[in-house]
Amino acid sequence: MAVSSATAQSLIDELYLMGRAIKVSIARNEDERLLAGGLGVLVTLEEHGPCRQGDLAVSMCLSPSALSRHVAELVADELLTRHPDPTDGRATVLHITDRGRALLRRIRAKRAEVMAALLEDWGDDDAERARSTIRSLREKLTEHALRTGAGEHQPVR
Repeated sequence: MAVSSATAQSLIDELYLMGRAIKVSIARNEDERLLAGGLGVLVTLEEHGPCRQGDLAVSMCLSPSALSRHVAELVADELLTRHPDPTDGRATVLHITDRGRALLRRIRAKRAEVMAALLEDWGDDDAERARSTIRSLREKLTEHALRTGAGEHQPVR
């Protein structure tokens, strides 16, 4: 059963509005100067471990130049380290630092507290259904992005 164009457009609209709502209600970093994209880099590296910068760009659906800006900021703030790839001297392997992990713990704890308060009338089952649906949609979008423009790099798994 296929989704209609009208339903697909409505979903896109809701996702855009959700992103804006998350940004203004949960994703505030008053005590941190970390950009949202930089946070995504740290989250991905913590989840998947060290990886090549080009592969990370593909996995995050970022242009190499956008990722380079985030990486430069994170390295300057000592949240990431950058090392030459032992198998290809032209490539760079990124590693999250202990300082980066500590920052993620603080941000996640703060955001989880806000989200839990916002969802006080939900149960864990409700939240898990929402998380599962959102993850499934994210995976579909990422698979599509990889099929249509991954090039030589491989996604971080």
